[in-house]
Amino acid sequence: MHFTDTYLPRRDGVVTSLRTLRAAQAAAGHDVHCVVPAHKDQQDEPGLLRVPALACGVADLRLARWALCARSTREQLVADLAAYRPDVVHVHTPGPAGLLGVLLAARLGVPLVQTYHTDLHAYAEAYRVPGWALRLLLRLYAGRLGVPAALRGDRAAVLSEGNRLLLGDARAVVVPTRAVLDRVALPVPAQRMALIPTGVAERPASRAEAGAFRAGHGIGPKDPVVLFVGRVNREKGVDLLVPAFARVLAATPRARLVLVGAVYERRWLARLLRAAGPGVADRVVLTGQQPPHVVAAAYAAADVFAFPSRTDTQALVLQEAALAGLPAVLADPSLHRYGTLDGNAVLAEPDPAAFGDAVLKLLTDRRAARRLGAAARACAAGHTPQRYAEAMCAVYTAAHAPVRTAVATPDPVAHAALAPAPVIPAGPAPAPLGPALGPLVPAALVPDAPGRAVHVADALVAAAQGVDDRVRLAAHGAG
Repeated sequence: MHFTDTYLPRRDGVVTSLRTLRAAQAAAGHDVHCVVPAHKDQQDEPGLLRVPALACGVADLRLARWALCARSTREQLVADLAAYRPDVVHVHTPGPAGLLGVLLAARLGVPLVQTYHTDLHAYAEAYRVPGWALRLLLRLYAGRLGVPAALRGDRAAVLSEGNRLLLGDARAVVVPTRAVLDRVALPVPAQRMALIPTGVAERPASRAEAGAFRAGHGIGPKDPVVLFVGRVNREKGVDLLVPAFARVLAATPRARLVLVGAVYERRWLARLLRAAGPGVADRVVLTGQQPPHVVAAAYAAADVFAFPSRTDTQALVLQEAALAGLPAVLADPSLHRYGTLDGNAVLAEPDPAAFGDAVLKLLTDRRAARRLGAAARACAAGHTPQRYAEAMCAVYTAAHAPVRTAVATPDPVAHAALAPAPVIPAGPAPAPLGPALGPLVPAALVPDAPGRAVHVADALVAAAQGVDDRVRLAAHGAG
């Protein structure tokens, strides 16, 4: 059973990752349910469980309101979810829906798995969330879980304490890239961590669709196009991208900057465009949030993908762009070094001049751009939804393993044959996690050299097969 605080009609990396995983799990024959905040524009989906929610006023998020309800209402909700008898609870976000998942796992005694998708410290800094508000929220969380919490300290200390509340009892914590660990110290032992990038399916677009996208937004067939896909917000580095594009425009007057994604701070963006100089706003295209087939056409219509964010933990849009053969420019050294493109992108300093020059070089050297795009595509193609689901299934299997003896951690760079690792049904209360999670490849042990994320997932699946065999042997005997 999955829990998330963000879901359709809102689109972001967590939604994409979760929907990819759900679809692959359902295709493999698993019974999958997903608890999400209700929205009037949501369409019915198999296994979708909506809980009442309120708009929070930030980035179109709606937050489940169960934690503010009377005790009897909260208990009834937990009882209703418990009736589904989940074997594993998988939490994807740290909001009230995620808190509900942590509570349900504790009540049922089933393994809790967490994926750390969001860099909370970076987002709190970007939106200047006051420390008193975080302390108030932490007090509420601790009360709903019935555990003590340290309520003193600055914003970073409060966020770290929140991570301890939510992640402390998890039998496995998944990080999509090692970049996460470069930014934040998670309160989780290394043997409980696994590095599993989300797989992305290719969504090709024809030349006709690419041409129609250009024509529909007034872009000429020969105009160089710089593309950004994501929320057009401050935490995504748009305040770096716009002045960098002004530098590109000075050298290539026909260039266009296309921003595909929801705009939640329009006045902030308008000020940013005005500050970039005369004529810049006229060369910027704002499409708003778009469905996947339109985003695919945008990738096909572009020449360079610009990704200035330094808060993303994986950036699925980088994989989407790579699958379309687009070369990318990044500003985050950790994401460049440890991300799923294995360094096959241009890394630029996070200042407008350096970032603009890097984009301009790819626009003008088309041969180098094509080589880089092809190399990125080859890397992204290795991260498939099937491999993602199999690796995650291996985590569920290891989380259920009742064995206590240490298991040798597999070589994270060794290729292993991919084979399905079924989730073992919940039986007796699982043993406390520790050495039992030996098969999980600790993210801290991932080599510094790029090109290893796929191999880690492969090794994880293979190791879980060994756990699965040992558990079955213990349960049924050698005969």
